[in-house]
Amino acid sequence: PQTINPAPGLQAPGGLPGQQQHLPHQGLNGGWQSDKDVQERRKMIAKIVSLLQQRKPNAPAEWLKKLPQMAKRLEESLYRSAPSFEAYNDSTTLKNRLQQLAMNIGMKTKRVQQEAALQKQQQQQQQ
Repeated sequence: PQTINPAPGLQAPGGLPGQQQHLPHQGLNGGWQSDKDVQERRKMIAKIVSLLQQRKPNAPAEWLKKLPQMAKRLEESLYRSAPSFEAYNDSTTLKNRLQQLAMNIGMKTKRVQQEAALQKQQQQQQQ
C-alpha cells in the first residue's frame, strides 16, 4: 500500500509548525483541548488514514490523494466533539466514532439536499 503523509500542515492555530501558542478555541466541547495536543492529533490522523486504507485496500489513486485531507477533517470533528482527551484518544472506540460521524455527515447532507429540493419546489410554485 502507498504510504501517505497523514498530516501535512497540521500546526498550532495561528502559528508555525510545532510552535506552542495559547489561543481560545471556538466551538469545542469540554474546554480540555490544547495546542499541546498537536503530536497526539498527528498520531490520530495517521490512525484514521490507516483505518480508511484498510477499508478500501484497492482504492483509486484519486481517492488516496484526497485521503490525508479527509482524515484531517474527520480528526478535527472528533477532536472538537470529544468530552475529554481520554475519550478522543481511545483507540478502542475510534472505528465506532468514525462510523457515527459518517452517519451524521450523511444525514446532514441528505437534510440539506431535501431542503434545497423543497426551496426549488416552492420557487417553481411562486412563478
